[in-house]
Amino acid sequence: MPDRVSCTFSAVSIDLTQVAKSKFPQKTWAHLASMLGLQERAAKYRVSNSRAYTADEIRTLLQSEDGLDFLAAIMADAEPKWWWWAKQVMTVASIKRRRHEDEQEILKLETSAPAETGARRRIKGALDANRNIKAAVDRAETALGVQRPNLDSRDADAAGAGARLSGRSVAPAKRAYAGRGR
Repeated sequence: MPDRVSCTFSAVSIDLTQVAKSKFPQKTWAHLASMLGLQERAAKYRVSNSRAYTADEIRTLLQSEDGLDFLAAIMADAEPKWWWWAKQVMTVASIKRRRHEDEQEILKLETSAPAETGARRRIKGALDANRNIKAAVDRAETALGVQRPNLDSRDADAAGAGARLSGRSVAPAKRAYAGRGR
């Protein structure tokens, strides 16, 4: 059995505990005990990093509402293609959520603002800017969908040279020229 102090599992436990402490700064052990179904003593061992988390406990942490934060702690500096892609998708989703919240705030201002022309113009300008941001985020989201790594094969080309459909390679589409009859 590997030494608990120097094994990588201990490093993962430390990272998980740091996330738990940041999420639950008051009585971290009590939150871990309730989340993981642990006794007080076992939870305190986890918080003090004297005992490693079991695989079932890690699974429970990942399945919690804060699972993405725990996953990010586990992944640390690892950069497999799927993780890079997942982080990009999560970033775009966060931007979309914030943009939608901003749009709702702007619309509230529009309905509650006085009929002053200058205020209306500023609100309209903010809405137009918000639409431009939405278009840029949508383009980024589409690009991420196109860039999705091929997780089906281990030796997939990083540049995505050949598309895969139902296990066979597909040739690139011929370029179509519209309207010129070429």
